[in-house]
Amino acid sequence: MYMYENFHKMFSGSNQNTFNVCKACGGACEHNKIGTLLPGEKEYMAKKIGISVSEFKLRYLDVLEMDDGTLVHVLKLGELCPFLNEETGECECSDFKPIICKIYPVVFTVEAGKVNFTIDNWCQLSKNKACRTYFESAIPLLARFPIPIEWFCHVVSYDDLYFDYERLRKSRTGKSPHAVFTLAELLSLQKDCVETYQVEIDQIETFRVEGKLEMYRIKTAGSDIDFSRKIEKPTF
Repeated sequence: MYMYENFHKMFSGSNQNTFNVCKACGGACEHNKIGTLLPGEKEYMAKKIGISVSEFKLRYLDVLEMDDGTLVHVLKLGELCPFLNEETGECECSDFKPIICKIYPVVFTVEAGKVNFTIDNWCQLSKNKACRTYFESAIPLLARFPIPIEWFCHVVSYDDLYFDYERLRKSRTGKSPHAVFTLAELLSLQKDCVETYQVEIDQIETFRVEGKLEMYRIKTAGSDIDFSRKIEKPTF
């Protein structure tokens, strides 16, 4: 749990400036997505809230059962994040929020047996240089987590997809409050039509390879990184 505590101390995530950008797009990344916890993160978050892990799972989590039997803990399916204040749009666990949520627009892919952390150019935060540099600075910290590549392989099977919350809610019938969904069951509940958010073409910074839009890949380690120094929040 220490590694998560240390990460949150060093990387604060969004501030009022980034929040204003997110609010302008309606927090699109919060809708029809699945919020995944890193291995051991449920124990860390339960301790921060001051409740038992069992109570934390009942209140906030469901489980995805992968084809090989691996269990991945996710925020309750079929709902917006239980820590999101729907009136203010603010996160109520910002000091210890799920790291995959905190680092967005940093996302990850698995290629040739390696995990690659990238910036999602779809997100409006990636269009601002200060914000982009700020979130890129978290990547070396992420790369140090001792998380098996098999876990990342499981998560990439659904992480960039959109899901039908209404059908997910209905599929909870007969399940326990801490519900278990198989991967096949989850994938059958994808959203057929996703609302897209339009932006002006001249505002989009893209990287193209042979005419195809590509994510920006950055190195995940560097000898000049000071891992004891808190990363400064962006201002713009």
